[in-house]
This record gives sequence, C-alpha cells and structure tokens, in this order.
Amino acid sequence: AAEAARARALEAGVGADLESAGALLSLMWSGYGGVSFHTNGTMSISPQLPVGVHTLVLRRLQFLSNRLILRVDAKGWTLELAPFSPPEAQDLVVVTTAGASALRAGPVSVPTGHAALVQPQHTVWGLVV
Repeated sequence: AAEAARARALEAGVGADLESAGALLSLMWSGYGGVSFHTNGTMSISPQLPVGVHTLVLRRLQFLSNRLILRVDAKGWTLELAPFSPPEAQDLVVVTTAGASALRAGPVSVPTGHAALVQPQHTVWGLVV
C-alpha cells in the first residue's frame, strides 16, 4: 500500500518540489547566480548572465536573517532588502571597490563585471565599517 501511494505521488509530481528545492540549494551554495556564502559570515556577489539570458532575479535570498532581492541584467546588478525583511535583522553593508554602502539606506547597484562582498555592518566611533 505504501509503495502504491508513493507511485501515485510521483505520478502527480509530489516530491519533485523537494528535489527541485534541494537542487536549487545545492546550486546556491556552490555559487549559482554569482552568489556564494562563506564560513566567515560574509556573502560574495559576482553574477554573470549565461548566454541567451537577459535578466536574472533571485527573490527571497536570505542572509543573516535579512531577505534580499538580487536583480541582474546586462548593465549590472542591484541588491536590495525585500519589503518583507524583518526590521530586527542585522544591518548589512555592501563593499565594492568604490566603497561601502549600507543596504538599509536603499538598493545598491553595481556595474557588470564588478563583484561585492556583503557583510554585517559595524559602527566604530560613529563610522560604518
């Protein structure tokens, strides 16, 4: 009976969502979309669109309790806090070669070919570091 129920579930597509979710998590962990998570509590972003793809949007990207949205197109990429990101989540800063930008201040846009490091925001003597 259990085997028949499993066969019916597979025919109906039940379980495919779990397999897809697992595959997506595996791709994300290994750098899908140019996003990589590091053991030192940072996240690097260096997206490149595959040939034939014009836009990539990763919604509900979660990092240090924040919910983020990453949008990538031919001009570059933008990282922003999602509207449903919890206000009590740790503040983040996006560090590029041009400097550092607090993510709570608004979306951060970076030109194509440039990478960034996202890390917790720290304040020392009133300065964001």
